Amino acid sequence: MSLRDQFKKANILSDKEARRLAHEARVERTEKGREGLEQDAAQRQKELDQLQARERERVRRETERAEIERRQREELVAVRVLVNDAKKPGPGTVKFYFEAGDGTLPWLEVSPREAQEVRAGSLCVVRSGPPTTHTYRLLSLESTKRVAKVWPEAVVFAPRGVIAG
Repeated sequence: MSLRDQFKKANILSDKEARRLAHEARVERTEKGREGLEQDAAQRQKELDQLQARERERVRRETERAEIERRQREELVAVRVLVNDAKKPGPGTVKFYFEAGDGTLPWLEVSPREAQEVRAGSLCVVRSGPPTTHTYRLLSLESTKRVAKVWPEAVVFAPRGVIAG
């Protein structure tokens, strides 16, 4: 059933109007001829293909963005687990002082070996609790670089260049 027939049935289009529109469509087809009608059909197909290509590109971009966001969330969770599972400092006889981001000077009781590794830069100090607490862990330099990319505020003491800033 054509759109014209549906309009007639719904009493939106009178019989006289329907006959006039049918006549105009026949005249247009006759004037355009076969080649004109084929060109119109090709043009409509081209426009449809362009619309479909734009829609596919939009869906691809949205899917890509959602995948990136999913990977970022997963990396943040992995980094938080890494920080929480990091080595607790000490017990030790050496007090290692460092400046925290809020200007305080907390210290950790570490073993002489840990103090040496922290000073050398092979171990870094990360905060495992909320920013207002002083719950620290010791983490290897490579792991700290990974943490710094995703959760830079967790790194409280590291050699220069670990945190881009």
